[in-house]
Amino acid sequence: MEREALWWSQAGPSSVLGKIALAVSRKERVVCISTPSPRISGLTAAIERRLRTELSLDSVQIDLTAEDQSQPIAHLLAGFLDVSAAEIGTVADFAVHPRLVDWVLIVDGLDRTQLRRWSLFLRQLMAEPAEETVVGPVVVVLLPTGLNKDERSALCGPANLISTQGICDRYDCASYAAAIGARPAQGLTSRVGHAAAIEVSAWSREMLEEMVRWDAADQISPFPLLERIAAKNSYPFPCWENGLVDYWDDEPAAHAAASVRHGYIDHIRRRVWSAQASILLPFTQRILRSLISRYQHVLARKVSPERPYVRKIHDHVKTIENFWKLEFYDLKEFTKDLLSPNEAGLLSQAGWIRNKVAHFDLIEPEVVSRFSDFYEATIGDVDFDIPGWNWPRCGQSMTLTVGPSGAGKSTWSAAQGIEVISSDEIRKERSPDGEVRGPQSEIFHEVRMRSAKVLSSGRSVIVDAMHIEADDRLRQLAIAPADVPKRYALIDRPLADKQRDGGWRGNVLVDKYHRLFADQADAVLAGDGRGDVEVIDLRMQPSDSAG
Repeated sequence: MEREALWWSQAGPSSVLGKIALAVSRKERVVCISTPSPRISGLTAAIERRLRTELSLDSVQIDLTAEDQSQPIAHLLAGFLDVSAAEIGTVADFAVHPRLVDWVLIVDGLDRTQLRRWSLFLRQLMAEPAEETVVGPVVVVLLPTGLNKDERSALCGPANLISTQGICDRYDCASYAAAIGARPAQGLTSRVGHAAAIEVSAWSREMLEEMVRWDAADQISPFPLLERIAAKNSYPFPCWENGLVDYWDDEPAAHAAASVRHGYIDHIRRRVWSAQASILLPFTQRILRSLISRYQHVLARKVSPERPYVRKIHDHVKTIENFWKLEFYDLKEFTKDLLSPNEAGLLSQAGWIRNKVAHFDLIEPEVVSRFSDFYEATIGDVDFDIPGWNWPRCGQSMTLTVGPSGAGKSTWSAAQGIEVISSDEIRKERSPDGEVRGPQSEIFHEVRMRSAKVLSSGRSVIVDAMHIEADDRLRQLAIAPADVPKRYALIDRPLADKQRDGGWRGNVLVDKYHRLFADQADAVLAGDGRGDVEVIDLRMQPSDSAG
């Protein structure tokens, strides 16, 4: 399908054609079309095509611009279908002439000095009764522009008046862009650019076809190329009648290049901002939501109806009882000792962009590109609302070892014949002595990423770590969907055995985690209240050790 026909097949343009076809099917002899001049590209051809395919009617396009319209109008129109004036004595003869039946005359170029005569002709034609089985002749009139309300009313009389104002919206334009092969590539930059091309071009098919060919950077910051187009064309001051302004989602939008030519830069800036906001705000919110989800077990202890978070900004006091409503700054403060470097960087960049867009600032293409590159490099740091949505379901399971230092967790894990992700082994990768001082968030982030990768391949995994704190267990569980089996394997030995074999851990460390584990044992045995967790108690008693 050629592009012009494709454009008119979109829902908005097609609805205008549908109104015309409906009026003709109801045997209305005159249909008036209010439309800009120059006419919308392909309008008359689209009307002709619709009437032929839907009603099997023939149409003829008649441009009267160069014709003498002081002669009888019935004679003038009949002549375009090779019917001589001698055969048309009156408008009634015109209305029933056999060679005019089933014809639709699409008439343009009415002489403004002859409007009274045109009004009389159209009223007389409408007064002629329609035959039961005969359609036509039908006169579709493209109204001249520059008519005031009274002039238009006098010309059309009771005829059906159909306007092309607001003929299309963003859905039509986005659908048309996709149909001609203009779709965004993977990546944030391409999506922001594509949204800007649609928003800035608005209803203009000409501008849309031009802008979707530009590089994403030029789409995001279109002003230099728009200025070049404006310099090459003598656009008049934009209005609807000259085809340079139309409704776009219930708001008047001017032709982009014409706006630039006449100094309406802010008008285009707002449309660029709207495009950026439509992509960037949900994107940054997704990052915020993801990190809140990842640390929700920590946040739930700090923000709740029982412990509301109160923040004072100048004279405004904001109280938050639901941690899901925390903003970027709040989350950063609550998790500053927990975030890995990548998580902190992602949160910082997303927060900065969100604040810029929220204050109606435009984001430069290179900033969008850098943010996109950083996101792609750290995509593993972003969780989705539906965990494991693209994993194969192969019966794989995730087992968490739960036990204090020296309990024998690694020995048990290695004997199961299942892939093991060990926090100790990751520490050894980063430090020869296996000691990584300071916050361990980055270690356990790596544990989660590696174990998720194993599960995503369809294989079971054992996560070998102490998992003594409930937060550590719940954060690890969160990587797997509800339909993947999860287990706690409680592993411990008598304290004397752990002290005897403690080695590098030392008795102080062994004693510390022995006490902590004892405090958490009941919660672990209850599966932390999770119905989807199976608990396996593998703890050795002193008698077992003696044997």
